[in-house]
Amino acid sequence: MKKLIPILVTGILVLAIACKKEGNSNIDNPYNKPIDTGKNDDPKDSTANPSSILGLHRDLFKPTCANSGCHDGTFEPDFRTAESSFASLVNVKPIKNDTAGTFNARVIPGNADASILIYRMTQDLGGNSGIMPLVLDPGSTYPTNKQTLLNNLKKWINDGAPDSKGVKPEAVDFPPQIMGVQALVGGSALGRGGKYEPIVAAAGTNIELWFSLSDDVVSQGNLSGMSINWSTNPEKFDPANEKSLLKATTKNMPGLYATTIPYEWYFPFSTAGYQTYDVIWFRITCSDGKNIGYQLPNTNSMFFLKKYFAVRIP
Repeated sequence: MKKLIPILVTGILVLAIACKKEGNSNIDNPYNKPIDTGKNDDPKDSTANPSSILGLHRDLFKPTCANSGCHDGTFEPDFRTAESSFASLVNVKPIKNDTAGTFNARVIPGNADASILIYRMTQDLGGNSGIMPLVLDPGSTYPTNKQTLLNNLKKWINDGAPDSKGVKPEAVDFPPQIMGVQALVGGSALGRGGKYEPIVAAAGTNIELWFSLSDDVVSQGNLSGMSINWSTNPEKFDPANEKSLLKATTKNMPGLYATTIPYEWYFPFSTAGYQTYDVIWFRITCSDGKNIGYQLPNTNSMFFLKKYFAVRIP
């Protein structure tokens, strides 16, 4: 019986420690101490501009998004304070993206339309993530004030997303993104086995591969260092295969997630010498002035994007 007492005490201590860790009170918040702005960062403060980070934290992030088990420090974005909201939103890469990898950051200063935060609050990401916020506390006024709050949020972003002191963050030059890949034979587009499946082209076919790109600073026609490479192994490309992409008169064709987009770069390619069931993987390299030699797709790209760039011999 005496041997059981230490075991019982140990068990109680473990249980007590475990209980202390429940909830969000012990989750470290590196932004717990607000920056001294001369303004009150209290959620009840009525003096902050509704379209400032302080006003948005007071009216939207704190009462609507930082509820228990959601963005209360359990996971990012962290909406416990105005500072943690700013630090986990502005120019921060999203954990979840749409299937096409459209969004570069949760908030892109000066561009609300390109900020995934707005998308997450107005559309269901991929049809299975729900529209944020997923849960509302009883008595929440968000459903009534949603449009006003969204307008305030968009204004803050489009005004440059200034921090608590009113300082606008330095702009980030994101790398070019692929908007669409098409293969033409005699002016007609070849089909795919599915939206993100490889293009289907018979062996011995002369095709034109067309690419549409987008950049946040440079127009696609002014991108430089445009080249293409191909391989039967999606992870290994021979530098000897690197060829220049050709610039052409714009063609409007379907893209990854738009019905019609402009294509300005192409490359003539022959499938001669390839056999049934071969898959030819393509990769393009481009530069926007700051992001030099950026590859699409690259080693960090999702596999569906690599397939989207490929051609399959049936």
